[in-house]
Amino acid sequence: MPGRIAIHLNDDTVCERRMDIGLRLAKEREAEAVGVYPSASVAGLQQDENILPQDVRSTLRKRRDEHREATRVRFLDQARERGVQAHWRAPHGDAEDGLTLHARYCDLLIMSKADPSDSLTALRPNLPEAVVMASGRPVLLIPNFGPVDTIGRRILFCWDQRREAARAFSDAAPLLRHCQALTVLEIDRDEKLMRDRDIHEEDFSGYCVSLGYPKPRHLLKDSKGYGVGNVILNTATDTDADLIVMGAYGHSRMRQWIMGGATSTLLSTMTVPVLLAN
Repeated sequence: MPGRIAIHLNDDTVCERRMDIGLRLAKEREAEAVGVYPSASVAGLQQDENILPQDVRSTLRKRRDEHREATRVRFLDQARERGVQAHWRAPHGDAEDGLTLHARYCDLLIMSKADPSDSLTALRPNLPEAVVMASGRPVLLIPNFGPVDTIGRRILFCWDQRREAARAFSDAAPLLRHCQALTVLEIDRDEKLMRDRDIHEEDFSGYCVSLGYPKPRHLLKDSKGYGVGNVILNTATDTDADLIVMGAYGHSRMRQWIMGGATSTLLSTMTVPVLLAN
């Protein structure tokens, strides 16, 4: 079970949703919760403040301080009501750096994509991806809309024999141990590679069983005409999955993280939580 679960808190419209789901998951998993509220949640905010009059800067800082304090009280009160041991952290400096470092002191970090209707968080649309790629810890991304009644009872794992997928599978171990149903999805599998490397059809299923996980349902699908991301989302719907586990692929360019096509599609239209690891 996760020992510590970090929850990204700030002044965006989805913060309350992350707080609720994060504390619920911590309660279910008997884990500690760490609320992380970076002081610079919005890209360029501190730099932009320098061109504003002093009285305007003071007003903005006062409002942020008031909101941060209200969030702190709400987070700790809700944790106490649920019987969850909780800690509050408010790191100074860049949000990406603060979240990345705090994630390394926890087993899991809960985040969500920026809400396009939120003018503040819209300035940092790639923050979750950046933290995934830099932290070395799994990040659980919560969809901005729709019910999230359970997480990890019915898991869809995306397997492609690559390092990132193997890392995601390992990072998801605390959830996989307690899931009720596991589906392993392979898309566009390289059959020649399987034969050349003497990998057998039942090898991954046997590996899951050896770890004490449920024997998985193994699906092979073709992405032609649909795209890998859409195949994953459609399969999650077909299997009634309440969690997708997959590796994150990407590279850095001018400090902007550009994710692989499947990951990008998934994060922009996800309907269930997605556990990403790199």
